[in-house]
Amino acid sequence: MGRSVPTYREELDRLILEWNKFKRCLNKEEREAFHEMMARSKRYTAAGQYQANPDPTETLLISVLLEHHLMLKRIERRLKDERMHIGHIPGSSSGTDDHMAEDE
Repeated sequence: MGRSVPTYREELDRLILEWNKFKRCLNKEEREAFHEMMARSKRYTAAGQYQANPDPTETLLISVLLEHHLMLKRIERRLKDERMHIGHIPGSSSGTDDHMAEDE
């Protein structure tokens, strides 16, 4: 006897397959980025399974958003480190980037 409710991983794989038509219409670079984005969303399958959301699309989108947010934070950290080495950003009168300093 099998399960009556698919796991989140199974639902995620199904959702990714459903987006194949969309993916086929993208250029090569976009297809690669799309594939990578979907692959990265699989990092959060344990959290998605635990969430048990009746709509797996929401969990997929939150996973993608979380991954992008983490990537942005890593980039901000690197930029901040680079600024410390350089001393200031060219074109900046105060030597700091106010936009990046807002969240810190």
